[in-house]
Amino acid sequence: MPLSADTMRSLERLDTFQETFDREEVPRWKLLIQKTDSLFLLILIIALFSFGTFVLLLVSKTVKQSAEKKQQQASSEKKVNVLEISLGEFESMKTSRKNPEYLSVIEYEATLSVEGNRIGTMENEREIYSRKNRLRSIVELEINSASAQELNEPDLGSIRSSILLQVNKFLGDGSVNDVLFPYYVMFNLPVSP
Repeated sequence: MPLSADTMRSLERLDTFQETFDREEVPRWKLLIQKTDSLFLLILIIALFSFGTFVLLLVSKTVKQSAEKKQQQASSEKKVNVLEISLGEFESMKTSRKNPEYLSVIEYEATLSVEGNRIGTMENEREIYSRKNRLRSIVELEINSASAQELNEPDLGSIRSSILLQVNKFLGDGSVNDVLFPYYVMFNLPVSP
């Protein structure tokens, strides 16, 4: 059965459309997708996902490192400074109760140890220097009133704690952490008649 004229014209028009479509340039990526199988496409998607994950991990690691660096800088600003403030050298003389023929001589240097941040230690230093004479008298009073046993302790622990208590009581803020004696010598001299 022969085709009608209208059908033949429609078929001819379809052929011209097909030729026109075939002549148009198809983008390469479409051709690549059309020509490749689904396994290659799956590998490509996995590779892109892996690369994206790697980049995200790298960025998060960099952000974490910069946060740690900022935290270290902040903690270094809050770092505790230890400052030793010298009250000067002292000399104390007293007669021994056990042996009145000898004079006990004590030569020493007293130092106050203060801890805090940079600003706090500077304020404490200024406070201690402004009250230095009164602090020196507290140290002298404690040394002169100490027993022979306390004066002969290797680390002068009881005298140090007693002075520390009196100094912090006087200053009123508990800023002094320790009392140190970098130089301490005690000896006896005979008393001449």
